[in-house]
Amino acid sequence: MNKSLGDYIQDRTESLDSKMIQEYFIQKDRSKIERMLDTEQYLVEGSRGVGKTMLMRKAELDASNNFEKNNVLAVWISFEESIRIERIRISTLNGVDPFLQWTMGKILLEVLRKIIALRPKYADEISDRLSLLFSIDNPGQKKKYNAYLELLNSYVDALEKADIESNDQVADIAPSKNIVDILDNPNSFKSFILKLIEDFSLQRIVLLFDEAAHVFSDEQQVKFFTFFKGLRDPKIACKAAVYPGITNYGKYFEKNQDAKELRISWSIFDEDDVMYIKKILKKRIQAYDENLWNMLTNNDDVIKLLCYASNGNPRFAFHIIDEMQNTKLFSKSSINISQVINCLRSVNQEKWKDFLTLKQRMLKYSDYIVNAEKIMKEEFLPNIRSWNQKRRKEDKKLSVGFYIEENTYRKIEKVFDILSYSNIVLIDDVKKSIGHGRYAYYILINPSFLFSERILTEMAELKNISNNIDNNQVYSDSSSCIDVLIKQLSEQQEYYCSNNKCDFTTNDETFTFCKKCGSPMKKKDSVPLYKILRGHSIDNLNLSSKIIERLKTKFSTIGEIYDTDIENIRMKYIQDVRVEKIKSAAIEYMAG
Repeated sequence: MNKSLGDYIQDRTESLDSKMIQEYFIQKDRSKIERMLDTEQYLVEGSRGVGKTMLMRKAELDASNNFEKNNVLAVWISFEESIRIERIRISTLNGVDPFLQWTMGKILLEVLRKIIALRPKYADEISDRLSLLFSIDNPGQKKKYNAYLELLNSYVDALEKADIESNDQVADIAPSKNIVDILDNPNSFKSFILKLIEDFSLQRIVLLFDEAAHVFSDEQQVKFFTFFKGLRDPKIACKAAVYPGITNYGKYFEKNQDAKELRISWSIFDEDDVMYIKKILKKRIQAYDENLWNMLTNNDDVIKLLCYASNGNPRFAFHIIDEMQNTKLFSKSSINISQVINCLRSVNQEKWKDFLTLKQRMLKYSDYIVNAEKIMKEEFLPNIRSWNQKRRKEDKKLSVGFYIEENTYRKIEKVFDILSYSNIVLIDDVKKSIGHGRYAYYILINPSFLFSERILTEMAELKNISNNIDNNQVYSDSSSCIDVLIKQLSEQQEYYCSNNKCDFTTNDETFTFCKKCGSPMKKKDSVPLYKILRGHSIDNLNLSSKIIERLKTKFSTIGEIYDTDIENIRMKYIQDVRVEKIKSAAIEYMAG
């Protein structure tokens, strides 16, 4: 079967095998790969699709290729299915925590698999170790290591899918009490991992946690980063992919203290950054069809626009290429700028549609999500367009962003975190002086929106832009739109006073008693995100309208597709490739 363009521009690294990762990885900064494998704890921060997973997977492959030389065991672990655990009710506070059992069980499983893959000679020793783990003391009953791994895998799988209602039933499905005890808390788990490192002569284990900050519920995130902190050891290095601003670390985890931040950054003002995206596109598209790459580069402005419009995000660049193919641009004799800009508009419209799903997923930030879209569409984009129209007449430098005063930024930071997470803006986190002892942060708008909203009208204008304070607008509390925004925003309060006559609420979990009346504080009961997303219509899936209509003859909610066996999706006109795509779309929707 002939491969399609989609096979070469898959926008999720999870879909790529090891060979494709080695072939398609484009190095931008060698030091980041090195940091992925060093002894330090890191939070790898960047917007969706910016390349965090690709970086981790490449680091894991490099470590495997050099394992015989340095004995560093790097293990990539994705937590995509974690949302299932949220449905298990915590009924016994001192009982087994299903989330920690699942998280540590999944990590242990992947670590053991990787040791065996790289050092097959350790298979017998691992079998002996696992026989004790599963409480099998009789040598005659001992099994091969793969049988034990299957037992552990079955336990992890059961926590995801088994029909258990509360945490006090978890121990009943565990293969042994020893397993439950080792996966009970970070200390017991850490001791077990350190013993593995010692017994198998490893220099260290590097745990590369992917999807840790996004697919976990708010409560799970707090548990995870408390666990993350507890693993710290010279022999255990943890790295976790996180998103700017929307990750809940909890009160016991301090960024830059318990883990350093490692940002994946990009700038429209850096030619090397722009060329980095061009290299990625060239590698993928040339592998598919040399003629297609020639078509994209016949007009130098076309390929430049694609690179700038990506905003440093390979996944977003692939979405633009997809739209160009969907609109049959590649069947034409040539491609011009106006055609590409029309594609940018379509892709950007889909991005705004994502805000509806985002609001449903991130209920805690729903006010921020609604207002982020509103102020972007009604204020920031129109204002900068008018600003540039005036500056063209005055023959002055044009703007591609704006400044927001430091104190003002702090009040509405979550708005910009949401926009950054969605790859609509880039935030320069180094504050700059704006005179008179005041400082501000520079917010760069995704160039895709600059062109689709006619803030920039032609490619040549990219040579006439500036992020200098004198050439850009500055927003502060005194700006009318910001004043309104600050008054409208109200983060959902999670804790309330148990006294019905008292109205005190807060998000500060350190308040055990009400500061007004002294009554005990309670946490609001919330509907699990797992349950909310399962009930969403299949119209929300990233599939064509034709496929959605066919699916509606059999399914109505995303949960139905998420739970069903892949063969049950098969029907007329929906076979092999489409069946896989539909199942993946449901999994990706639940995982975010």
